[in-house]
Amino acid sequence: MATTSAPLFTLLEDNHHGYDRAEVDHFMARAREAYDSGRGMPLSEIRGASFSMGPGGYDPAEVDSALDRLEDAFAGAERDRYIEQYGEDAWYEQLHLRSQPLRSRMERPDAQRFREPAGESSTGYRKNEVDQLCRQLEKYLDGENPMSVDEIRTITFSTGTNSEAYDEAQVDAFLDRMTEIMASVG
Repeated sequence: MATTSAPLFTLLEDNHHGYDRAEVDHFMARAREAYDSGRGMPLSEIRGASFSMGPGGYDPAEVDSALDRLEDAFAGAERDRYIEQYGEDAWYEQLHLRSQPLRSRMERPDAQRFREPAGESSTGYRKNEVDQLCRQLEKYLDGENPMSVDEIRTITFSTGTNSEAYDEAQVDAFLDRMTEIMASVG
């Protein structure tokens, strides 16, 4: 006789769209195995996880929140392994080196930190909002502005067009790298 396991997350009614249960269960099982084995999982794989949407399924907000916690757990485990092997000073030196390309971008003048969206009437993130965040992140890296990684994960920007906007993909890639560093700090 086959048994069914309890769902990992809240299952939505069929009149609401949620994440495909089988896809989420498969991903979470792989993540658990990677964590338990100590081999880790690339943070970019966790951050890039996506699941099909359909009637019923898992509550997306719960799954997304679990992915954030999973990313934090893997980043913490990676940090702990590195510190155990090389020491805490070496860990902070590595974080400093990883943050340098981001810092270089943040030090650019306002309205020049990222490329503009391609195309005549393309949209992107408003430059002034992204520039403001970059100034806050510079202070964070200098130890002058406490911020949580969740502030970066959940940030939203207004959209603009052409010269008043930055290319979304480039800003998102920058924020992904910043999230990785912030999650690694612990």
